[in-house]
Amino acid sequence: MRKDEIIEVTIESCGMEGEGVARLNGEVVFINGALIGEKIRAQVTEVKKNFSRAKVIKVIEASSHRIQPLCPIFFRCGGCDMQHVDYNYSLEVKKANIKNCIDRACKIDCVVNDVVVGGKKFGYRNKEQIPIKKVDGKAVAGFYKQNSHIFVPFVKSENKELGDCPLHDGEMQLFIDAIVAFINKEKISTYDEKSNTGLIRHIVIRRVNKTFSICIVINGTKIPSVDKLIDSLKTINIPFNLYVSQNLKMTNVILGDKLECVYGDEKIEGEALGVKFSVNPYSFLQINDEIRDKIYTQVCDELEKEDAPVVLDLYSGIGILSNVMAKHAKKVIGIEIVKEAVDDANKLAKINGNSNIENICDDVAKALPGVVKKLSNEKTFVVIDPPRKGCDDKVLQSIVEANPNRIIYISCNPATLARDLATLTNYYVIDSITPYDMFPQTKHVETVCLLTKK
Repeated sequence: MRKDEIIEVTIESCGMEGEGVARLNGEVVFINGALIGEKIRAQVTEVKKNFSRAKVIKVIEASSHRIQPLCPIFFRCGGCDMQHVDYNYSLEVKKANIKNCIDRACKIDCVVNDVVVGGKKFGYRNKEQIPIKKVDGKAVAGFYKQNSHIFVPFVKSENKELGDCPLHDGEMQLFIDAIVAFINKEKISTYDEKSNTGLIRHIVIRRVNKTFSICIVINGTKIPSVDKLIDSLKTINIPFNLYVSQNLKMTNVILGDKLECVYGDEKIEGEALGVKFSVNPYSFLQINDEIRDKIYTQVCDELEKEDAPVVLDLYSGIGILSNVMAKHAKKVIGIEIVKEAVDDANKLAKINGNSNIENICDDVAKALPGVVKKLSNEKTFVVIDPPRKGCDDKVLQSIVEANPNRIIYISCNPATLARDLATLTNYYVIDSITPYDMFPQTKHVETVCLLTKK
């Protein structure tokens, strides 16, 4: 195959990123947006040693699972990637991807449960990070095209319950629209990443229960006429606070190091499964509240089966799950590397009256061996919720040395989950694998894997 070559292929399978996989003259080609069984005309965009990539030019024979996307810019925007697939089929694809990854890595024929879904297929996101750019002289909100620096403006939604991006809701959109209108009215510049000039970079907005936390990221020290913006946002009549984040660096990291609250309380209070918490723009929260609660409920159901174990909560974040589990455990030890998150976790334990929580600020790989030595005579239960890259070998070895009776591995990446299970299954048996549709309309999926000591 050659770059820019036009090819016609039939899609044989689905890749790990949800893309269609075809073969032409023995060569593998990955085609985003193509579905199994479809005949596709495509243009080769990249040629590697063992595979090529291509983009769809025309769907010659469409799958029965192909549907019209709700979003008019779906095929140009990089915000999601499965709106063109009927929802039930997207669940089958996610389930099959998890099974294929684990079967290959662990050399087993595993059983994967059906995907657990929530009540919302759209409008489920509680957080968005939205770049702001000037198009034809006017500031607009949008996203970047996948794997590029090409900005794609939103198209105005006619559905008042959803935002211009249908993955967030209409109330979130009210704030976005008001901020963009303010930028245009005050003739404020927007950021240009090539020249590192212009002021407004991103809007980062999060709903916590019924309140919105809004952060405007700027390439400067202040927003001119910010009082006018605050007055405009007040007219929406929905509780909010407003932060300004200074990010002067030429970087794709969104939030800067300096954060100022210019209106409202510095932290927004929330509640999940009876646990009270507070967050700021740096805090990590799962983006789908309903699915988060379903996962945490499954974790606690498993803890109920044990006799008050000591729980090791690895990659514990701000400690919401630690506090949920504290009601079912003798003790919970959370390990998290981000100091601000650990500070929040300590406050959370105090607010919720959970004196049986200990939070350790350290790299999991460094801290875990010492924790394990102190717990040599304790009945332990390990909960792992790592970043997408999964666990490194030192973490896995320390988990094995901790010799827990049970392990719950919560993963957002089937590939790294499978890789890590290849090590853990030398010592543990997989009891169940349950996917959760944390991210409808995208290729991503959350998976909860339960393991018991052999």
